[in-house]
Amino acid sequence: MNYILKTHKVVLLIFFIGQIGLAQIRTQGVTHQRNNDKSVTFKYTNNVPGSVYVVLKFDQLSNASSDVIKKTIQGYSGELVTLYPQNTNEGINFSYAYRTLKGNLKAKPDTAFKYVLPFKRGTSIKVRDLGYLGKRFGDAEPKNWRSFMFLVKPNDTVYAIRKGVVISVIDGEKSDSSDDMEYSFKNKTNRLVIEHEDGTMASYGVLKNHSFMVGVGDVVYPSAPLAIAGSYDKIENSQLRLSLYYLDDIVEDLDFDEKSKEKFGSRTHIYAYINPLFLVNENEVLKLGKNETYKAFCTNDIIEEEMTKREKKGWLKTGKLIN
Repeated sequence: MNYILKTHKVVLLIFFIGQIGLAQIRTQGVTHQRNNDKSVTFKYTNNVPGSVYVVLKFDQLSNASSDVIKKTIQGYSGELVTLYPQNTNEGINFSYAYRTLKGNLKAKPDTAFKYVLPFKRGTSIKVRDLGYLGKRFGDAEPKNWRSFMFLVKPNDTVYAIRKGVVISVIDGEKSDSSDDMEYSFKNKTNRLVIEHEDGTMASYGVLKNHSFMVGVGDVVYPSAPLAIAGSYDKIENSQLRLSLYYLDDIVEDLDFDEKSKEKFGSRTHIYAYINPLFLVNENEVLKLGKNETYKAFCTNDIIEEEMTKREKKGWLKTGKLIN
């Protein structure tokens, strides 16, 4: 979840000839286009769906004025700003740098929303709390820290806990059965991230290598199969790690140049976490307790709750109703 820094230096001293081609528009990152009135439009394009918070800063700018641009782009592309020349007889000269963070700064977590457990209906599952590993090295916990580890049977299927779009898939990490490894410190794991309508994101970790049933860009609904639960070492130690978080509004006033100088023990966490309500057992609503066992519960009404009318119509035609 580290932020990404990319720098693009451009100095326009002569006329900009032609238009940016379609292939360039689809390139991930900030692109710019000179318009007929000598204004320049800056856009952010993304090769995957989801929300991206973009900070655009001009290192050098003449014949125009602008503050630092901070904006959330949702979907595959969006306009950041259009600069207009102060002297309309001349073009705009500039150089810029930008940074991006996954997430929506306008995220408003729905604290009343009821999630389903990430397992097949009727499955009994034990949940444990995950402590923040960074505390062992002097780092403070992120805001509202809460993360879950579910103890599962080998090759259990992991299901979606809410409707959302898949924005990240990390696959290819194999479990390691070496006896001398401290698996609590191992951080390489297959995982996927799903963004929800309210801007929250769910990270499903410790998934079996090459077991994914969804890909980036897929829209999933509650109880949709995602992947097979994996393990860090032996298959009998199968588990699922689940966290829900969102981009904290502290980012809006964050100085990224200063953040890059922060030491581990005093760093600013850019994501805040949530401890959501879950539907468990027979339609019981609660927050998960440490070392408690619950039974996964879901109904067709829950699956359809966040569907659009068009999605619901298509869903009903499939006849894929819960048994």
